Amino acid sequence: MKTPNKSPFSVLANEFLENTLDQLVNNYSIVQIFYKQENTSTRSHLLISVAKNADAVKLQSKKWVAEVREQYQVYIYFIDYSRIEYQFSKGHPFIEYHCQQSSMIYQNEDSRSSLLINRNWKKYCKKFNRYEDTFHHDHEIHQLQVERLIVENSYNSVFTSYEKLIEFDLEYLEELFTGNRTFDIALNKRINNLLIYIPELKQYFVKKNQHEYFITEIFDETKKSIEEDDLFYNSEMFDSLRIISDSLYTFISVRFYNFKHLIKKQYDKVSNVNEDLFPIEESPKDEILDKAIDRILTFAELEQIYFFHQTTYGEVKTYYLLLIGLNVNNEKIKAITHSLMSLFGTQNKFLLVGHERYWIQKNLREFQNFFVFIMQGKHLVYSSDQYHPEPHWETPHHPQHNDLYFYYKSTLGSSLQFYKLIDGEEGNYQGVDNIFSLFLLSFLRTYIYAKTYYLPNYMTTEALWQLCIYADQDIHKYNYLFEQFSVNIFSFTDYNMSVHHSLAKVNTEKADQMKMIVEKLMNKLREALIGGQLLDGAEMGFIFEKTDGSITNTNP
Repeated sequence: MKTPNKSPFSVLANEFLENTLDQLVNNYSIVQIFYKQENTSTRSHLLISVAKNADAVKLQSKKWVAEVREQYQVYIYFIDYSRIEYQFSKGHPFIEYHCQQSSMIYQNEDSRSSLLINRNWKKYCKKFNRYEDTFHHDHEIHQLQVERLIVENSYNSVFTSYEKLIEFDLEYLEELFTGNRTFDIALNKRINNLLIYIPELKQYFVKKNQHEYFITEIFDETKKSIEEDDLFYNSEMFDSLRIISDSLYTFISVRFYNFKHLIKKQYDKVSNVNEDLFPIEESPKDEILDKAIDRILTFAELEQIYFFHQTTYGEVKTYYLLLIGLNVNNEKIKAITHSLMSLFGTQNKFLLVGHERYWIQKNLREFQNFFVFIMQGKHLVYSSDQYHPEPHWETPHHPQHNDLYFYYKSTLGSSLQFYKLIDGEEGNYQGVDNIFSLFLLSFLRTYIYAKTYYLPNYMTTEALWQLCIYADQDIHKYNYLFEQFSVNIFSFTDYNMSVHHSLAKVNTEKADQMKMIVEKLMNKLREALIGGQLLDGAEMGFIFEKTDGSITNTNP
């Protein structure tokens, strides 16, 4: 083989790639190299045919392959020649598109193997149609199996069949986007591998951690239930699995569509029919909100921010934001809130709710009603990636107030204990401030849960009160009780949730204010629970009635 004066890889206009490919052809049995430049972007593709499959697998896993892709937008595919030849005989569109004679930039003259595709559409279209029809036929068989099992209420089998269907679709996507298929790999890894070529997939799979997905956890739980001869019942997830399967099917159909036109029209520009399937609605510009988002992002690497509510009372405007990201813990929320206060003062306040996406997914059974309203395109004001997934919503979802009776009973118990202390030994208010703070926090959390199906944890008293106003705007009328309190009631409550070795600073005036707050709020809570038909008197166990300074417990 004669060595040309000029490298055949100079067409790439990339010195690093040129040198790397020169080394490859010297060190490995490279058969052919094909180069494609996309017309619609800066992305380009190198398909490298290798004589040995072991070399193809080894080279594909090299670190420099990923670095070239990230730095230069050059996607490299190593495929052994025998597989290319086999896929060519089947009419594989990836091979048909990439291995055109006009795309070849290198051929080993000493190799007896070579593949140069130079045929017209009429000769190829029957093979293409047969290849695509095979997919649709096999997919339909999987789909019919799932539907039959759903009708039969075979819940465990439905999950295992959905796993097979989704695995089948992902394998086809891998074939269509890489020209090859990896065998014997876990579903988590297959999804992660495909994200390299189809980042849009991220919007359909909720992450459990950096490498694993919630959907695989569901499948693993099902398998465990089958092994233990137990019933795994979560039919609400079927609709989410159907959405995932339908979306994968759409990706495959779009890929076939694009290949068909790229090959038929000889690489003419083809519009991406999948583009902007889920556009994000832009929120109106708000200078305060924009500055707040910039400040928030200096504290945490967030995936998304949703601006889901706003209130204005007098000169004070409050923004309600849901922050989604890793490690958005209580301390970080407090630090962000304090920083926003120092930036904007007291006229612009921010209620921040922070969660990991995986936590939201795991707790949908209880809290879906709260999150499904917030996590909508019209509320999204920041996203680090356009392909973040929505949770796999349970459909239909039947909201239930699990343990609401116990939350109410705890709140009621705190109020009764407060009255015992306040009406006990005259002038002895030791512990009253602590039990009052306990009552107020218990009331706020219970009221929010009753109204929104969301039970917040580890939030300041003021943040909980703002969530109460979000849950029920009418409750703001009780704000006057807090304003009449002799000190800032929110600071007072947060302070007294810890033990302090000091004498009580509660006097008769403050005690009367507390009694008024406890009475009014308990009446409001009972009205919400019984009037809203969330609990009835029998479920509540006991109801207190305060008459003439005494407390009566009754068991209806």
